[in-house]
Amino acid sequence: MIQRIQTVYLFIAFVVLAVCAACDQTFGFLCGWTAALSVLTLADVFLYKKRTRQAMFCLVLMGLALVYYVALAVYNHRMGGALVLTWPMVLPAVAIVLLFMARKRILKDEKLVRSLDRIR
Repeated sequence: MIQRIQTVYLFIAFVVLAVCAACDQTFGFLCGWTAALSVLTLADVFLYKKRTRQAMFCLVLMGLALVYYVALAVYNHRMGGALVLTWPMVLPAVAIVLLFMARKRILKDEKLVRSLDRIR
């Protein structure tokens, strides 16, 4: 359902993570991680009929995006701090913000639907 704003947020997060996976070719594991994360984000778009599950999946995706930075920090520590930060490394943080905004709107939708059910 493209008319919902949270779907737009999720789709933009998918595009951001796909760009990150395509541009950040320096680390094989992290490139694969962001590619898998982008596919899972796209899958989350199609859970629109089950809003509570979609919101929970957004939370899981935010956690998995944070794992990207943990793995990056571990890699940097093992290399002795010789890691050069590039712009694709910032993109998962943008995706985390977009996933947070999508989750917020999903929960708002769920609250609205529950209030309308109560009125009937």
